[in-house]
Order: sequence, then structure tokens, then C-alpha cells
Amino acid sequence: MKKLIKVFIAASLLSISVASTAMAGTWKQGSDGWRWKEDDHTYTASAWKWIDSDKDGMAECYYFNEDGILVTNTMTPDGRTVNEDGAWTEAGIVRLRAANPSVAVEMKKKGAVLYKDADKKSSSLPGQDINADIAMNLYYDWLQIPVIMNMQMKYHDINTPSMEFLSNSTVKTLGMEKVESSFYTGGCYYSNSKDSGKFKMKIGYEDMTKHLTLGGLTGQFWGFLDNVQIAQDQDGNSVMFYTTEADGLEQYLTKFYDKVWPTLSDSDYKITGVTGKAIINPDGYFSKEQILISMTINEDGDTMGLDMSENLDYKNPGQTVAIAFPSTEGFEVVY
Repeated sequence: MKKLIKVFIAASLLSISVASTAMAGTWKQGSDGWRWKEDDHTYTASAWKWIDSDKDGMAECYYFNEDGILVTNTMTPDGRTVNEDGAWTEAGIVRLRAANPSVAVEMKKKGAVLYKDADKKSSSLPGQDINADIAMNLYYDWLQIPVIMNMQMKYHDINTPSMEFLSNSTVKTLGMEKVESSFYTGGCYYSNSKDSGKFKMKIGYEDMTKHLTLGGLTGQFWGFLDNVQIAQDQDGNSVMFYTTEADGLEQYLTKFYDKVWPTLSDSDYKITGVTGKAIINPDGYFSKEQILISMTINEDGDTMGLDMSENLDYKNPGQTVAIAFPSTEGFEVVY
């Protein structure tokens, strides 16, 4: 059921993810601080640089100001945090990237196993309490359309006669707001929105499960992972940072969008960047995820840009989920 709201969404890749990696060069210390001298005798300035200083196969990322001086223990102009050594950190974790192909392959394999196992274990849970915050921006010429979404989902006893779920969503765009709620209990599906009114229908739990899980179409995302870093936080969680390979991702996502976003699946679109962060708790379940994707969409000769970001919060995975349902009065029966 993790797949239920794991809608692949997009946002621009962090500028830092495309910073150059130092294959050769030398640290130089002066009275004003440290610099990075390239083999062509120039100094990196106003830029990020991935540098494997200790030659352990994993490079740290450093920012050098307009004078070529390493920035330390502060926030960089693009809003990143660097520690006392000048290394980029996120939530106290030093960001790393493989500095050579063999290490990159090894980390990719480890990331695929970690993500796949967590996805399998989380998806097999009989119940979950999930919150999703989604932000989208559509760009066309001078026009920018922002969309803010929030979705809250609770379910338990998935694919059993006792199955129940409750979903509440809010969408805001261009000064308008749309609020919807739906739930399933007692073998009936209930939907309530201002646009379509209140209705209910009888539906079996097996058919309801198939509808909600979207056929399990997102379960293979681990196969596209790239640029993987795995770290441990102070709470014992495994934290995985990653990007994805773009080749083949459009075809894969088209199957997914056929279910959740038919208009997009019929469009000519190109994934231009994906980055993500997954937090896996000590029990092996996803506890939080951040996914950011950017794409371009071509329609009738016009090109649009679409950036979307999603923050998923899996509350107390593995614990019993209790649901307080709204009243079932006043719903029109449909067949």
C-alpha cells in the first residue's frame, strides 16, 4: 500500500547534483583559507566541487566562493549547509558521491537491495498511516501555475474482508481549493466532494484493493537508482540519497500514469532529472521519503516544464492503525 500514494512527482534537480567531480587537482592553503587548484593551474571559484580527499572512493562536495576560498561552517548562496571542514551536509549527514566507476557500481547494488527490501516489506504491511505533501509547478512561456496538494491516508487489513481505509485530500491552485474525502468500510466505498457530491457503492474488498494499489506498478522503481549514498543517522535509521537513470524511465512511468494521470501518459514527455531521499527505520520499513523529478512536456509543438516534489511521512510503520470514520448518512447509492 506504500504504492498507493507513491506518485512519482517532480522538481528541479539540486544544482549540487551536477557539480563537477575532481579527478585531479591539489588543495592549497593560504592565509585566507583553502583553495582547490586544478591541473591547468586555475582555481575553482563560485562553484561546487566533489573531491575525494582521502582517496577512499567516496567524494565530499565543497563550495568555493567568488575568490576561490573554501566556505566552511555556514550556509552557501544556494541554501546548502557546509560543516567546519567545508563539506556539504544534510540533516547532519555529510553528502558523498562515488568517485570512481567501481565504487559507483557497488553503491548502486547496495542501494537497489536496500530500497527493494524496504519497498517489499512496507508494501506487505496490513495497515499504514501516511501523509503526503506535494508541490507542483507548470511552466509555459511566461506563465507559471503552482499546485499544492496534501493527502492523508489510513488503512488496515488490506485485501481482507475486514479491510477499511480513509483518505482526505486538499488541492490548491490559482486561488482555488478542492477538498475531497473517501473511505471504505462495511464493504461500501464512500466519496464526498463539492464537485460530484456524496455517493456510495457496494464493492468487494479484492476489487477495492486492486483499485487502490494501482496494480503494483511502482514496485520496480529500485531498478532505476543511481548515484547512491547510504548513511546512518543518530536514531539508527538508514538514510539513502539517490538520483535515477533517465533512460527507460518514461516508458516505465507511462504505465503508472495510465492509472493515476491519463492526460500525462498520452503526452510526449521527457524526464530530465530525479533525485530522492529515503529514510528506512531499524525494522526495515520506510518512515520518510522525499522525491523530486523534473520533466518537459511537448504538446502540439509547444513545450512546457513541470517540476514536482513529494514528501511522504509513514507514521509508526508496523503499528496498528485505528480509523475514525465520518458519518455515512446522506450518501446517494450508485451502481
